[in-house]
Amino acid sequence: DGNEKQITLLTPKDIQSIFKCGRKKSYEIMNSKGFPSFRINTSLYVEESEFRQWIARNKGKTVIV
Repeated sequence: DGNEKQITLLTPKDIQSIFKCGRKKSYEIMNSKGFPSFRINTSLYVEESEFRQWIARNKGKTVIV
């Protein structure tokens, strides 16, 4: 009907690219407490809008994973 909102899902590879970190660290970030990731079967994802909100909530903080 034209009212469908486009959802963009980020993968660990996207997180790796955004944070310029290794594969293992991207999984650690995505599996950390408070990070809005979810699984579909064995694949890990985070919705881009949720990721942006997570970034905004953690600005100025040190996030340790």
